[in-house]
Amino acid sequence: MSDAPRISLDPADHRQREQQLIRHVERLLEDDRLRIDTTLGRRPITAFTRDVSRIDKAIELKRMMSEMNVPDRELQNRMPVGETVEITLSQRKLWVLRSVVGRLRVVCVSPARALLRGDPPQPMSASEVNKVLSQSPVSVSGVPTTIVLLSTSGFAIEAHELADRRADRTVVLVEPNDAGGWSVTGPVETKALSDLFDPEGEDQKRQRVREIIEESKLDLLTGGVATDKVAAKTQLPVQVVEAELKSYAKNTPGLMARRLDGRVVLFREGTAPAPLAAPAGGPAMPLIDRVKALFSRKGDAEKKIAFLSERRAALSLQRDRAYEDMTLLEQQEANLREQFKASSGAITRRRVTSQLLQLRKDLERRQQLLSILNQQINVVSTHLHNLELVQQGQVASLPNADEMTADAVKAEEVLAELEASAELAGSVGSVGAAGLSPEEQALYEELERESGAVVPESHAQVSRASAAPAEPSQLSAEPAQESPSAAPQRSEPEPG
Repeated sequence: MSDAPRISLDPADHRQREQQLIRHVERLLEDDRLRIDTTLGRRPITAFTRDVSRIDKAIELKRMMSEMNVPDRELQNRMPVGETVEITLSQRKLWVLRSVVGRLRVVCVSPARALLRGDPPQPMSASEVNKVLSQSPVSVSGVPTTIVLLSTSGFAIEAHELADRRADRTVVLVEPNDAGGWSVTGPVETKALSDLFDPEGEDQKRQRVREIIEESKLDLLTGGVATDKVAAKTQLPVQVVEAELKSYAKNTPGLMARRLDGRVVLFREGTAPAPLAAPAGGPAMPLIDRVKALFSRKGDAEKKIAFLSERRAALSLQRDRAYEDMTLLEQQEANLREQFKASSGAITRRRVTSQLLQLRKDLERRQQLLSILNQQINVVSTHLHNLELVQQGQVASLPNADEMTADAVKAEEVLAELEASAELAGSVGSVGAAGLSPEEQALYEELERESGAVVPESHAQVSRASAAPAEPSQLSAEPAQESPSAAPQRSEPEPG
């Protein structure tokens, strides 16, 4: 698998990248954090008078299209135009004269010829970078220049070495990356300056992290989402990813983000809902004690109804989440089945079989959880219904003191079970050192039959060995079936 970056073939993408950087630089001109080299040292750009000039290569692009015989006005409007922004910093001298103290030059370069031909664009090489840098105006009177060079097709590996800082010039390289963000390469001593030229805002970075978390919901069911995994996919700093994982866990009930083995991991805290506010006895009172205290009182029908309504809502939300989990697991099961059918190697099929068996056990656990949740919701709904009838003055449904005591006992028993573990650990068959377990072997043969393949004799021996052979007496006792082709015998009538 190649590590080369994927470069877009659409000219509109290159133009969009170019415009995005230019707009970002225009905003930076009013930012006190932008400090560049001047004749007075590193100073904020806002401390000086700023003369901004913008040029582009739209005329050269039109001439190039004419030479290549590509007279397409729509394509021309979608092509990058190679914008350049030059900012000259100056300060007043003797209240009249102005002296130049520094320059900032932003240059955008795109592979125009390759885009017009429809050829795959190539990253910018070191020689091409040197050619662009040599076209910059020569520094006059030792005025330092900061050059920000954007290549919409990226840079070759050796070109990154040209990002350096000298007495008269600082070079920063900006390029889009495969994760949808930006990569900025600059001198180590001016890292803060380089980071400022990343056009992607903090909100956009956090949004990309959240998108990766949403795509990794299946990982949250079976394990967790680690910081290094998200950082590799988004190509963002680890600190940004860690902060967003913690924020996501804080704003999402049931999720936690903790540092495990030196890295922050986002995982599901548990399947049980968060504790509800205590209707009586204080928030620290256990749930079963709260129920006892509530149902042992006489009256307080409104508090009982409010408590049971809240409890039913929490259980319903938990059930909905369990259904969503089952949907993800069912989709994964379908994907594994397709992998089994598409693969031809026995090793791959054995691996998929083991994964599928564990997935089925997870589905069984979720089904058990759903069964218990439905029972709990039914019990709570029944109690709630009875209390509502009592409150509405339905005489036929008014319970006496004995019934109320019985209901309190039942509520204690049901809600005590609610705190018990809902998922039962399924027994896992021991896996032999040289093959599959009996459960995996049976599932393997089932998948083989579904895919239309013939189960080898060595694989089928496991299932046949478990079946007991028929007794000889039973075989001999079975009546022989007459052949359907045999003609029935008829008795002729006796003469006379």
